[in-house]
Parts: sequence; structure tokens; C-alpha cells
Amino acid sequence: MRLRALLGLGLLVLGACTRGGTPAGALPDTVRFSLAADPLTLNPLFAHPDASSVELQVARLSFEPFIDLDAHGRPVPALLDRIPTRGNGGISADGRTITYHLRRGVRWSDGVPVTSADVLYTLHAILDPRNPVRSHEGYDLIDRATAPDAHTVVFHLRRAWAPAAMTYFSYGTSPQFVLPAHILRTQGALATGAFNAAPTVGDGPYTFVAWHRGEDIVYKANPRYWRGTPHVARLDLRIVPDTSTNLLLLQSGALDWNLIAPAQRAIVAHDPHIRFLRVPTAVIGTLVFNTARAPLDDVRVRRAIAMSVDRASISRKITLGAYPVTNMLQPQFSRAYDPSIREPGYDPRAADALLDAAGWRRGANGIRVKHGVRLHLVYVQFPESDTGVRVATAVQAELRARGIDATIKSVSDAQLFLPKTGTLASGTFDIAYVPYTMGADPDDSFVLSCRGVSNYMRWCDPRVDALERDALATVSQARRTAIYRKIARIVARQVPLLYLFNADYVYAYRDRLRGFAPNAFLPTWNAGAWSI
Repeated sequence: MRLRALLGLGLLVLGACTRGGTPAGALPDTVRFSLAADPLTLNPLFAHPDASSVELQVARLSFEPFIDLDAHGRPVPALLDRIPTRGNGGISADGRTITYHLRRGVRWSDGVPVTSADVLYTLHAILDPRNPVRSHEGYDLIDRATAPDAHTVVFHLRRAWAPAAMTYFSYGTSPQFVLPAHILRTQGALATGAFNAAPTVGDGPYTFVAWHRGEDIVYKANPRYWRGTPHVARLDLRIVPDTSTNLLLLQSGALDWNLIAPAQRAIVAHDPHIRFLRVPTAVIGTLVFNTARAPLDDVRVRRAIAMSVDRASISRKITLGAYPVTNMLQPQFSRAYDPSIREPGYDPRAADALLDAAGWRRGANGIRVKHGVRLHLVYVQFPESDTGVRVATAVQAELRARGIDATIKSVSDAQLFLPKTGTLASGTFDIAYVPYTMGADPDDSFVLSCRGVSNYMRWCDPRVDALERDALATVSQARRTAIYRKIARIVARQVPLLYLFNADYVYAYRDRLRGFAPNAFLPTWNAGAWSI
């Protein structure tokens, strides 16, 4: 009901603005934006991955990471007063001891100081087998954690883990935030606690007010925020999965900012009150091949499919060049990225030859057949991505031209990425459109190692597994870079997934909003600096 009323209001005020570009009906103390899906939880301890990082966007409003990245991708201390390095004594020579110094003067929104006790409590909660935490990767290497004082935490690792300093309680495979121990200790079992739906105490710029499931989530400015009370008094997050509806709401002024597909930009390009930001991101758009199912267990078929897809055309026609073609899992701004590495390029004739060699011959209707079985694949995509929907249509046509019959199955973002029972986790697909958001560290083992939590390909190469272990164990960044490039070369030959592009996201925002500066991971990382 609330959303229908909102849409009605949007249609009435479409194009109606007051002097200075403020939309009719806009609230002077509120910033409004949308989420592509309703969160499953508001407790960052149990956050689930999805293509839009919905739960992470929300968590960042109320919780501070150890280390953030600014709009230029530079690491900056947030909950910490310095980033641990070898030079400042924060990382031991063997890489096994990391000392974190918490920023003094940070308080929870109820006035209680944030201390090392909160860090140790949250660490134990992450590792507690009773808690359905998505991944313990890295945290399970911590042999011992101590708190010499209220503002110092020392992690002793069983072995060196290269991403540690930049990953613990920061961006990584499964981002985590320090939680308020004094609140959660009183709520019983964390998996079913009230905090999961109402995290009323945080240390970030905003505090939770209300969650109307499927409709919106409301936050208010935290007057105890360590950087100072935010200028914007209230945030109203609308749950709007449909991309066309989101664009309409932005045009009407019912939203202050929104991520838009490159193809949507032309629709609002001439609105004098809408501005645009193009932001290089850590998002790698891929086609994941389920190698546990025939015929995608055959590398010849995977390479043929790669040669059937005109990735340059997808980048040029669908993303209007905003999402450049890429060939490895590392973002193009990463030190580990190697522009010389190439997955199989568009080559229809070579694709036909490989499919013939693999025994898949064209039948009378043009569809390939082997031992009486048609070459039919189930291609899964989620409707919340306008770009993903367009990519699916293009790839389906290109595969059809090569004699491969692909059925497109539309699955919601939430259902696609749901742990254990979701489409990716259960393996009920052949090809899936998956945008991976990489971490601040070049670690890609969560996707490419045999037991990687996001290895939706079900692909296992012992050489890659060994290289991933080496990369995580060495403290030399130069050696790690060389290892990740070796891994990328193996992937380029074996093609368990086809890299489409490294997205430069396009954000549209109304000119009344100031300080909006998304980073490579989240548009909400600096919400405390927004103003109207």
C-alpha cells in the first residue's frame, strides 16, 4: 500500500519542482533512495551476498569498519586510528601477529564506549558454530586474540594470512563489523535475536528506526557519531526491485539517488536537476558455468561458448562502453590485474569447430545433438538488473546461432544467492549471470579455490588450489601479484566462468544532494557526509 501511494505521488509530481530544483513534496531533512531487494536480516553478522550488496549497504549506515576505502579507492582508517603495517609495528615480520588500535572517543549510539571487548565478543560470535555466519574464512586462522587495553586488540594467527590487515572487520569475502557486546549479551541466541530485525544500537552515522518489510527501512542521524552528527536528519530506504520504477521515482523526485543501468541514462540525461557519477567498481560481471553438469564439464564446450559470446559488443551496445570488457577476476584498478591475459575471444568459426570436435553436431533444425540428446542449457538471470536482462537476451541469441538452445530462467536476486537452498547454492542451473564484488585485497580464493564459498562453478583445479594457498601465505605483495596472474592464466584456458566486464557504475542523483561520493564497493560508505 505504501509503495502504491508512493508511485501515485511520483506520477503526480513528475517534472514538478520548486525553485532551485527541489522536487515538490521533497522533505528538506530526508534523503531517500531504494534497495533492489528486501534484506533477509539487518544484523551484519549474518549478511548474505547478492548482486546489489543490499545488506552491506544497509549495515554500513549503522556500523563502522576497521578500514574503509574512499571514493578514490585509497584505504582510510575508520574504527581504527591507524592501518596496521610492517612499518608502524602493526604487522609482525612473519605476518602472524596483527595489532589493531581502536580510535578513541568512538561511542555506540546509546553512549557506551566502543572498546576492544566489543571486538573480541564479535570475533567469538563469528566463530561460534551455533551462528549461521556465511563464511569464517580468515577468521578461523586466528589462534588467539587478546586485548591489552580498551583500545588495543592483538590477533595471533596460526599461519600468515596475507589479506588479514585489510580484511578483518573490513571489506572482504564476507565483510563483518564490530557489534555492541553490551546489547547482544542480553538477547539470548544471536541467530534468533531481536537485533536481527531491529539493530537499534550502532556506531555508524545513522541509527535504526523502523523496518516495514517489503516496503521501506527508516534511519535517523546518530548525534553521537564520532565524526559529528550527520547533516541529513533522516534516511528513507524504499524497497523497489523494478529498475524502471526506480527510474520513474528518481525522475519524480521521490528518490534522491539511484544506481542506473547505462542504457537508462539517456532517459534522464536532459533533466537539469539530475547529476551523474561514473564510479570504477570492484564488480566483475560474469557468466558462471556449472561444471558439475554435462556438457559444461567439457572444457571444449566451455571454450566454444566463450567464443560464441561477443563480449565487446555487449560492452559497447548494452553498457554503452561504461562496463569495459575484462579477462580476470581482479578489478582493473587492482595491482594484481594483468591486461595481457585473455579468455577466448569472439570467434564463431572456431566455436563451431570445437563443438563439432566435442561430438555436438547440428541437427536438421540447427540445434546440436550428441547421442540423441539436444544441446540445451538453462541460463539463470535476475530481473533486478536491467543490464543482466539485456545480456541474457543477447547471449541467448548468440548461442542459438551456434546451435545451442538456451532457456532463460528469471530468478529474483535474493533467491539466486540464498545460502544452501538458492539457485546458485543448489546448482540447479547450467549458466548463471553473476556479478562478483571483489574485496579490497586481491584474494580471489572464495571464487576460484575448490571449496570457495562462492565457487558456484563447482570447478576444482589442484594447481589453482595450491597457488591460492601460496598467495594467502606469503607477505610479499610482488609475489602475490605474480601468483594471481598465474591463476588467471589457468582460468583463461579452462574457462569455468566467462568474464564479461568490470563495471563502472553510473549513479544518478538529484542536484539537491551534496557529498554523494560512492566508492568501489558501496554507495553508502560516506552517508554521514551527505547534505541537502
